[in-house]
Amino acid sequence: MKLTWWIVQLLLMASGSVSSLERVTHNPENNVICPQALNCRVRNTDPITPLDVVCGPVYACSLAVKPQLCCHKKDCKPCLWVNIQLSVIPDLKEEEERDIERSEYKEESSGDSGSGCVSMPNDTSEDQREEYSLCEDRLDQATITICYQPADMQYERCKRLDFTVTSTASHKLLNLTLVEYDGVDFGRTMKITVRSFTNPCESEINVFPTLKTVCSLSHLKDIEQCKGPRVSTEKQGSVVKVLLVDEDEGASERLSLCMKRGREGRCWPLPSNNIPLASITDCMCFQAWKNVSVRAEICPFENNTEFKTNVLSNMSVSLAHIKTNDGKPVLSWNLTVPCRIRAELWPCQLEADGKCTEVEGFRQNCNDWKENSTILWASGKFVNIRSGNHQQLCVMLEVDGKIARYCQHPLERQYWSLLLLLPLIFVCLTAFGVLLKNKLKWSLGKWDRRCHSQDMMGQVLLLHSSATDPQLVCELGQLFSELGFRVYLDLWNQTELGSYGPAAWLHSKLDHIQKHGGKALLVLSPTALQRAELYWKIAVERQSNPATYSSDILASALGCIFADRQKDCPAQRFVLVQLDVHELPINEEHDMPKLLRGLPLYKLPSQSQGLLMELCLESPNNMSGKLKKMWWMKKAQRKLAQGVQNIFKSRARTESMLTQFDSLSLDTEDTEERISLKHEQH
Repeated sequence: MKLTWWIVQLLLMASGSVSSLERVTHNPENNVICPQALNCRVRNTDPITPLDVVCGPVYACSLAVKPQLCCHKKDCKPCLWVNIQLSVIPDLKEEEERDIERSEYKEESSGDSGSGCVSMPNDTSEDQREEYSLCEDRLDQATITICYQPADMQYERCKRLDFTVTSTASHKLLNLTLVEYDGVDFGRTMKITVRSFTNPCESEINVFPTLKTVCSLSHLKDIEQCKGPRVSTEKQGSVVKVLLVDEDEGASERLSLCMKRGREGRCWPLPSNNIPLASITDCMCFQAWKNVSVRAEICPFENNTEFKTNVLSNMSVSLAHIKTNDGKPVLSWNLTVPCRIRAELWPCQLEADGKCTEVEGFRQNCNDWKENSTILWASGKFVNIRSGNHQQLCVMLEVDGKIARYCQHPLERQYWSLLLLLPLIFVCLTAFGVLLKNKLKWSLGKWDRRCHSQDMMGQVLLLHSSATDPQLVCELGQLFSELGFRVYLDLWNQTELGSYGPAAWLHSKLDHIQKHGGKALLVLSPTALQRAELYWKIAVERQSNPATYSSDILASALGCIFADRQKDCPAQRFVLVQLDVHELPINEEHDMPKLLRGLPLYKLPSQSQGLLMELCLESPNNMSGKLKKMWWMKKAQRKLAQGVQNIFKSRARTESMLTQFDSLSLDTEDTEERISLKHEQH
């Protein structure tokens, strides 16, 4: 209940602030308006202990805060006018000498009590009064503090006000005004607290009106903050460019831009200020704003017939035939369009002659629009719609008097003319003859496409170390792909690899190829052998986790091989491939790292046929299938061996050209040096 009352108070204060908000002329250098009876001075003080500095015979009677727009040289800023009413307590000796004046002061104090000013209690001792009056060992000095705390901050900022109390200030109520700029902003709530020695705390909460509210006032809407930046459009070729034009050329504030689909709805950020002409519609609006300004909105393409046609051209309707829980047939529709339009839809039954007859009683209007950053759409459904053939149900859409038809399936003619049927029969007979002629060739060549599998292509996962030449690995993968295998290579799947991570990507591909009878080929290189030897030492000899040292694809693959060895099935998923271009010290089994021992090893191009046999383990049951496999195996072995040799030759030519280029560069440098020496000798 207390919280609700506090909110009501804030709303009342905010409404009062709006009605009393005025524009005043004020110089920011003169922030204190002090009466002549007080010699005032303002300075900052520590907000932690503001009560430690207050002193003197001063009583803060009341506090009034008023929000204003302080203007100086055409620059208006939000400010707070803080009015403090002070009462100076007279000295005790003066009261004893002037009983008449003392009685008058009591009458004045009692008269002012309704406004919050109360005199010192009569039972206060002389020592206490003298203590109340002490301020830096001077009886004529007094200090109060004024603290400001915004609602969105936990700390307050304080200032101390020092002044000299003259004899003329006694028995009077003095009005002191401070003008505050720091921390004051549109829509911000500020708590102002005044502390005096004889009155510890006097507070008021002020709610400054929001910029939108201020700009709605007729006498204030011409201030600079209410002027949003100007937006213009310029046609440049096939795009329209949205330009932000700032009236103040020296302004350094960042300008922001967003787009709306009409005057209503949400404004979405523009990814680019270049908009294709085909995407521009007559309902497209833009908003531009600065950090401290209101939003300026323009709709530059309204009533433009050229861009109004883009609405219809970019409109689409999707249909779906579904059923309710109780089995009633339903035709659901979804309309996607760039602008909010007045559209009417109804279902129709497509006839054999191409006409679409309306199904009565199902007309609907598009009213409930939804949108996101990319599209605007409306959806609905026709429930319990009866039709002899639901696949021939379509939807008619009427927009601005134009009617369009949308069907889930393309229109199929049930009757063909003889002129169209005869050429079709001729084409079919020709195609049948061609297929019959090439039946044997196709039958043998299907092994080249399926690699002995009856329902799928062979699966191959290529693994390599990061030190291996990427071009060499890619060319090897391309060679297996041309043989009919489906190849998975990390170099070809960088986007998917970045999304999953090396370990997750490898495990998903291993599970996939294992499910389809494929193999993972590990291309050996000096780096791969060193990594395998190091993995074994860390995992077995040191009893540590190798994953803490490296987490790339090769490390994950070595971890899978190690796990397979633990299960006594290392040769189930992995095959080693050694390219003759790499000179590796693995002539015997004992030369192989312990982690890789037991895995099948094939050297390319010399053992191409053995590798292909490893990748195609299916054995046909009939003689025809065996002959086809033999034929394909011979053809694929020759193609694989020749392809690997071509890779080696290409690399050798590249290295030779680089060597010749380096030699030519050295000879050129030597010749230039000799010529230079000759010139120096002459």
